Amino acid sequence: MNDDAKRSANASPDQTADASRRTFVKGAAAVGAFIALEAIGGVTLARGTEPRSKPTTVAEGVIFPDPALCIGCLTCEVICSRVHRELGLSAIPRIRIFDDPAVTVDAEVERAYPGRGSFHQEVCLQCPTAECLYVCPVDAFQVEPRTMARIIQEDVCVSCGRCAEACPFPISDLDEATATNQLTLGQQTRITYDPAVDAFTKCDLCYWRPEGPACVEACPINVRIKQGVLKSDRMCLSAPKSDPATWDQLRAFQTFAGSPAQGKV
Repeated sequence: MNDDAKRSANASPDQTADASRRTFVKGAAAVGAFIALEAIGGVTLARGTEPRSKPTTVAEGVIFPDPALCIGCLTCEVICSRVHRELGLSAIPRIRIFDDPAVTVDAEVERAYPGRGSFHQEVCLQCPTAECLYVCPVDAFQVEPRTMARIIQEDVCVSCGRCAEACPFPISDLDEATATNQLTLGQQTRITYDPAVDAFTKCDLCYWRPEGPACVEACPINVRIKQGVLKSDRMCLSAPKSDPATWDQLRAFQTFAGSPAQGKV
């Protein structure tokens, strides 16, 4: 008997009914959302009589990775999963590390961690235009008012997948064969479906944390640079303001061949 069957067998009648009602409600909402979306051409969602407009305010921050400093330790993935799980959100890591032999490892990192390997990090770029937000049929996508992060309200999401399809930044390895954590999550873009919560999820800059994104704070390379153990004027992960210059620089090395993001302004 598989895990789902075991849970069903052990569930009380009330629990089974609650689960069925939740599935029905989400399914009905998804159907209604699709009908509404298609009725207006599949591009905009009417809010009253005015169509939704794309956000004009850039995010207060964006996760800016430096692949040359990454040692593939996966601390960022683990802490991301933990802090979101503690808040009752999806435990899917919002940042992914991939093996990448094309990356030239920083000399200081190679000295401290010889033969460790080479990697690169991939995470949501908090796009200024945020196509993902624009296509959501149920307003599950929001701009968080303090950080201006583009976030997904998982309890509102109807799992239609429009946001993931709209994301112009696919991951570098669609088969996830080079994912350092060796997990296959079915991820195609920077927005990931989590079957455990039946919702899509993405980086939200840990908007509720006064300390900022947990991955930036916990990264051991960052810690050692701050301690002076490693000599570098850069961080493995940082969270600068997502101004046009920063976003253009980030887009330049996070856009892979064939990406819809190529040529975007």
